[in-house]
Amino acid sequence: MLFQLKEKNKLLQKDNNKFEKIRNIISKVKYVAKNVIYVKNALNSYDMYPSSKSLEGKPKFNVEFRFGSYQVKTIRNSDSLMNNVKKLRFEIFFDEKNPNKIDSDEFDEECDHLVVIDTSKSKDYVVGTYRLLYRKSESAGVRFYSQSEFNITNILNKRSSLLEAGRSCVRKEYRDGRIIKLLWKGLATYIVKSKVEYIFGCASFPSSDHNRFLNQLSYLNHYHSPSEDLQTNPLDNLKAEFKVISKKKINNEKEFRSLPPLIKAYLRVGAYVGSGAVIDNNFDTTDVLIILDTKKLLKKYSNLSKGLTT
Repeated sequence: MLFQLKEKNKLLQKDNNKFEKIRNIISKVKYVAKNVIYVKNALNSYDMYPSSKSLEGKPKFNVEFRFGSYQVKTIRNSDSLMNNVKKLRFEIFFDEKNPNKIDSDEFDEECDHLVVIDTSKSKDYVVGTYRLLYRKSESAGVRFYSQSEFNITNILNKRSSLLEAGRSCVRKEYRDGRIIKLLWKGLATYIVKSKVEYIFGCASFPSSDHNRFLNQLSYLNHYHSPSEDLQTNPLDNLKAEFKVISKKKINNEKEFRSLPPLIKAYLRVGAYVGSGAVIDNNFDTTDVLIILDTKKLLKKYSNLSKGLTT
């Protein structure tokens, strides 16, 4: 019995150490929240409608903690907070304030939604959110939003635990780094609880004119492509047609600095970027697919994270 207790304590300590490593790494990443990764949909709803009730209304993985006046937690689509989440998403993604309009799609029902609430304002004042779609290993039947833009067959064939992270946004007056940091701490907690092996999602350049970003796209192709078993490709009908610029003509430092803040942040923690890009005329963006192997992230940065404060 004593031996079993000791072994259990060792396992718990190991999980705690793993969480601290991820949390410390993620806490280093700072960027403007408007450019954070989000999964845009083709079927946004512009009018209010009641959320359908999800199974039991409980998150697949419960995350809940407080920091000062801020409460961070996961909720489901049936939660009363979701209307405020969807109002905030509409305001940020469509740059318009309208209390009777929301951003919503069919994926909301399948996801856990990570939210940050400023309780000093009210118990339902949502200031940040992240949408998380989980698939456990060896599971079939889960469809991801990214599949509407990219061929992600190689990722799906890994039969690993997967997490599509998207639709993240922060209220404009809270973009001083504190809320996005809390969201990423919540994401780190979720990663550990769900034992996710790969995280992925769409990231955007701020125009559907992909020719403006040929140097950056070529840089990503040369220096941040995944291995063949993780490679992804744009769907043919959405693919941005361009010729990759020669590696010799790419100024690495210049092109890295010119990338959108979110993409830079993910590259710094070891992310890959799939092949090619997608033109999204509905949102006037050029999209790429981000892929993160959490084991690679831990192996590469665990030593650097020691002694860091969050």
